[in-house]
Amino acid sequence: MVVAAADLPTLRRHARARGWSRLRLLSAGDNTFKYDLGSEDEDGVQDSTVSVFTRDADGTVRHCYSAHPRMAEDIDQRGLDLLSPVWHLLDLTPGGRGDWFAGLDY
Repeated sequence: MVVAAADLPTLRRHARARGWSRLRLLSAGDNTFKYDLGSEDEDGVQDSTVSVFTRDADGTVRHCYSAHPRMAEDIDQRGLDLLSPVWHLLDLTPGGRGDWFAGLDY
């Protein structure tokens, strides 16, 4: 599932425009989830976060892991590389990945 700061109608429009029909989208717009995991600060600055949760047999949800793309102020968008192996291939080429970052529209 994906949790985003946007409201549900906006998330649903975004998903429909991309043909996403089997992805569960949740809104963190009206709760503290995005602050609790550090994906948004008090000034509204957002950073992507990948988190893993498990559910015990009794239904208890546990936070196991979170990672952010920005590993340090001078290292931008490298913390989630293991989830996208294409970066490993680009890093092996003479030009590397350069300053290109994935976008929603091209």
